[in-house]
Amino acid sequence: MDNSSTLAVGLMNQMVRIGWILVLFLTSCTQLVSFQLDKALMTLVVGALLFHSILSGKKVPANSYLILVSSLALVLLSYFVNLPESSLIIFFPIIGLAFVTLIGEEEDFLSLIQWAVFLHISAGIFFVIASYIFGLNSYVHPMYDKGLPFLHAAKGLTTTVQAFGTLIISWFLIYYWKKDQGKVSLIDQFAYGVVLLGLILTFNRNSLLIYYIILFFKHKRIFGFSVILGIAFVIYFFDFINKLIFNLTTLSSRSDLLEAFRIAFFEHTSWIQYLIGHGNNMVDDSIARGTFYRTGYIENGTSVLLFTYGFIGYFFYLVSVFVFSFLFWAKGKIFYAAMLFYIFIVAQQFTHEFYSTTIYLLLSVFLLILQSYPKIEKKDRLFSPAE
Repeated sequence: MDNSSTLAVGLMNQMVRIGWILVLFLTSCTQLVSFQLDKALMTLVVGALLFHSILSGKKVPANSYLILVSSLALVLLSYFVNLPESSLIIFFPIIGLAFVTLIGEEEDFLSLIQWAVFLHISAGIFFVIASYIFGLNSYVHPMYDKGLPFLHAAKGLTTTVQAFGTLIISWFLIYYWKKDQGKVSLIDQFAYGVVLLGLILTFNRNSLLIYYIILFFKHKRIFGFSVILGIAFVIYFFDFINKLIFNLTTLSSRSDLLEAFRIAFFEHTSWIQYLIGHGNNMVDDSIARGTFYRTGYIENGTSVLLFTYGFIGYFFYLVSVFVFSFLFWAKGKIFYAAMLFYIFIVAQQFTHEFYSTTIYLLLSVFLLILQSYPKIEKKDRLFSPAE
């Protein structure tokens, strides 16, 4: 192959790479246009990757296939049993899981996701800066709810600050994986500072706590120093920190937001709905109207899974998270096991993103990192290899 052909192939590969980064960037944008472009693109990506898998002769791993088929069966059952009150949105997690499964077979996607997410984070920082210079825009959240309207929390091109924080955590996970592999470049180190700024600008307790878990595992000295510094900072700026971090108003409001769920689930649910859910992620308006916030939206991961997919669906979710965490633990990757468990069990008590593309990008990162490590070898408990 001559130099011109080699150059052409290299240029084509770079164009394909840039194209994928842009597609993944747009897939993370839940608030860019008036229609759900993110979900449409994720569906198209699933189709493209499935077509690529068929052409290359790849097979879906048996475990992943079982999860997808079982999930689809439960969702179908919940949807048809609850007609006409059920909603098509409950099928989206199946698309998300298919996306995660197919991405998990393409190891090059870790780098693509890293720079797609970085592009989104950079845009989010830009919108925050612009909001102070030119006035509020729809891509920041003025913190009126915490009594700090002069602070504009970054939410990027997502619907919530929490979802933007999920993208930031995804980037950090990839960075530390690259660091463990000895692949961190100067560009990565510069990008780390930008992403850290994006994290600070979210002013989100959940995302900041997750980063503290990262510090505990990866930067113990900084973690210890930051705890001491944090205590001194809290003492000196007690009123400000109390409003920002220890504000109980938002916690009580979350409890009030669950009022519609509590009434609908514990007072208006049949035995079959306890098992397979209501086939809808929103409480009926006839119940929601009588609550404090008059909304049927359920802002809690455990509650929305129970209401939508019932105890069977929630049990299936718990088992999946525990097994996924165990696989990291069995490979000696305690950091990723702890991160996955906290994000998908503890953090979901404050919010949920099961119908947002951001959580499936994060889940894809976890799976790609898991797949990058050697498989767990089965050992004979009776005889050693020498015997």
